[in-house]
Formats: sequence, structure tokens, C-alpha cells
Amino acid sequence: ASNSNGYILKLKTERLLASYETKAIHAMCIERSLQLLNQQGGMSMIIPLALVCTQRMQTVQTLIEKNRNVWYANYCWAPGKLFDTVNRPLTIFVATTSKRKQTFSTNYQKWYSQNRDLLMYSIDYVEIPRHRTAVWAPKLGAEIEKILLEKCLSVKTVLKLFMVKSEHRVYHRTTGGLYWKVFTDFSPAFKVNGKSGHSTRETSFSVKTSEILKPIIAVLSSDLFWWWYTITANCRDLNPYDLQNFPIPESALNDLRLVELGEMYLEDLQRNSKMQVRNQKTTGRTETQQFKIQKSKHIIDEIDRVLAKHYGFTDEELDFIINYDIKYRMGLGN
Repeated sequence: ASNSNGYILKLKTERLLASYETKAIHAMCIERSLQLLNQQGGMSMIIPLALVCTQRMQTVQTLIEKNRNVWYANYCWAPGKLFDTVNRPLTIFVATTSKRKQTFSTNYQKWYSQNRDLLMYSIDYVEIPRHRTAVWAPKLGAEIEKILLEKCLSVKTVLKLFMVKSEHRVYHRTTGGLYWKVFTDFSPAFKVNGKSGHSTRETSFSVKTSEILKPIIAVLSSDLFWWWYTITANCRDLNPYDLQNFPIPESALNDLRLVELGEMYLEDLQRNSKMQVRNQKTTGRTETQQFKIQKSKHIIDEIDRVLAKHYGFTDEELDFIINYDIKYRMGLGN
């Protein structure tokens, strides 16, 4: 009888809630709250950042924004947190009934704990499109970012078009890296109790030819990709979707300067890397190759200068990209 009742409840819930397919309690709470909301009412919730950047939440975004003005304020979890015990990025959304039906967003806000009292006073909202072809509501904080996004989206070739099964591999981690993402053409060194192996967080994808391998690594290591990743992804994991749908002009992959810069960058990574040693109760002694990407920022900036020509960025737009998040990425100020 217990199982039967549970099955009936599941069927009723599926019929009542379009968000049931998300399997996320907060998504179903949002939808049920909207159902109970007075026609002229408004609502606000603090929820995981996933609302604005994951495929399963697209239905919920549509429900929230229907016949309403909506504001999404997005917050990082480091170096400062909204709540001391919550180690995850969060979004605060506000929805009010409106005939204008506009959607606004902030950037992915970061702050140091001593600046917490000023956090709510420094919010800048930017209007974002309502009818979005992608699953994400872009985390934008300045008008210039709207222009940058439009220029990126005007590129019709994306990374997945250059991905095939081959021996030409790009290695990266699926998670970790709060301010940097590392892409290499070699598997980073990793040992457990003295034996060579691979980290469980490491993965890779392969590309069509060896000629485009270095340019692709250069592009993915750019400040431009970091900006794109920050405004579109969940900012914790690096999922296949995040990579496959990054727009890359084909002309960039044929640029010999990017081949050269890709090689310089990889050599610099190796030169500045060191082995990080940890002793863990369950696995024992682990040694992981750790990269000091900050030391290669001068090469990354040059990569962005080359890319600016392929994406059609102005000097002002290029300057914004090169300096995006620099205070935290370079560890400036505290």
C-alpha cells in the first residue's frame, strides 16, 4: 500500500508540476509558489546558481519569467560567502508582475569578507534577452558585456564542430580551479603512493588534426574563454556542454601566431609547475602536478590580442576582457 500511494503521489506531482523532471526540490517549490501567487503578487528566493545556467532549469526560468519582470543577482562562494556555512554559488531572484516583461541580471559577483557590508550597494543589473536559444541566462554586469556576447554569438562555428575521435587530445579537469581552467596537450603528472596514474577529475577530448590542437588550447586558455565560462556556466564544473558550445572562428584556428602562442603557453606551464603532495587517510600519499597560470598571464594576454581580431573586438572591449576578474585571478588586494 505504501509503494502504491507513493506511485500515485508521483503521478499527481508529474501532472501538476512541469518542473518535476528537474528532480530539484527548490525548482518544484518555485513552481508551486508561482501557482499560489496572487496575480499582482511578487516573489523572491535564494537558490543555487544552477537556476540560471543548467539545462534542467530552463523550464523553471520560463515559468518565472512568464508575464513578469525578473531580476537575477548572482553570487560566488569565494573568497566571500553570502552565508558562512554554504559553500556553493547562489542566485537571488526577484519576480514581479509587469506588462513590460523584462529580464535583468548581474555579473558573477565576488567579494572579500571585509567588503560584505557594501555588497548590496554595488549591484549593477543589465537587461538580458528574454527569448534565449541557450539554457543559460547570461551573468552580465556591464553594457559592454552585452556587445561582447552579441559578437561571440554571431560566430557560427563552435568547438564541437572540430571535435572527433583522434589521437590529438586536449586534457583538462572536470572540476576545480576557482579562477583558472587548465588545458594541456599532455596528461598532467599524478601519482598515488609512488605509482603513476590519473586523477579521477581529469578528462580529455580529441580534435580533428594536430594543426589545430595548439590553437584550440590557446583559445580555451584565453581570458575570453574565462569570461564566457563565467557568464554561462555553473562556475564550479567544466561540463562538455560548456566546451562544445563555445564559439570559435575557424580563421582563429588557422592563425599561425596562435600556434606559436599555444606552444609558448604550454612550455611556460611546464616550466612553472610543481608537484603538490597530500597525505590522505583513504588514498594515502598523492602527488599532483600543479600549475601557476598567473605566471603565464603575459602570454594569455597576447593570445587575447590575437583573438580580438578574429572576433572583431574594439580596443575597449579587448581591454575589458584582458582585465576581467583580474583582482581575484592575480590575487591582487586582500
